[in-house]
Amino acid sequence: MPIRRGAVNVARFQLQGEVPRDVKRWLQRGLTRGAFAPIDVKSEDERTAGFVELERSDAAEFSPATLFYGQQALFAWRVDRLKVPAGTLRTALSQWAQAFEQKNGRAPGRRERAEQKEGLKKLLRAKQAPVTRVFEVSLDLKARDLFVWATSRTVVDEVQAAVESHLELRLFARVPAAFMPPEAIDALTPTPELFVEGAR
Repeated sequence: MPIRRGAVNVARFQLQGEVPRDVKRWLQRGLTRGAFAPIDVKSEDERTAGFVELERSDAAEFSPATLFYGQQALFAWRVDRLKVPAGTLRTALSQWAQAFEQKNGRAPGRRERAEQKEGLKKLLRAKQAPVTRVFEVSLDLKARDLFVWATSRTVVDEVQAAVESHLELRLFARVPAAFMPPEAIDALTPTPELFVEGAR
């Protein structure tokens, strides 16, 4: 769990909707529909995301033995990015332009430069390994709570959308403000004493 690595940032959601009797089969099928698929290096995609097993981020079989721990279902959300760094592409293009000028006695034209840039981008992309990040997700089937262990709002929103779509449920955020009466929220607003003189 992320807490073992010192990370305790978590988003909590409440499940709304009917959960089928055969929970294991339902969850396995839903996660498989939203399973992670690697980036195709021939495509223009720079990012891909999907569900994977918690202990094996390269697997998406979701067998009950690896998915369930008592009343908890534990899995993960994997995000891969494959982007050629701008500095690497710029350096490679500069080296090609110098070689072109030495060979032809002139600087490459705009069209030649653009074509070479695309070719270099494809070449460098094929050699580059994607950057992988894995975010843990836990589902408490008894309390009907879903936890996403991530700080990124984008990742939390993605997981929420994927769970709602593939498991056919609604998720409602459970944040402290949702359980507090309005007068308690008003009491949390900064008072004039908290403002530093001259900071306004």
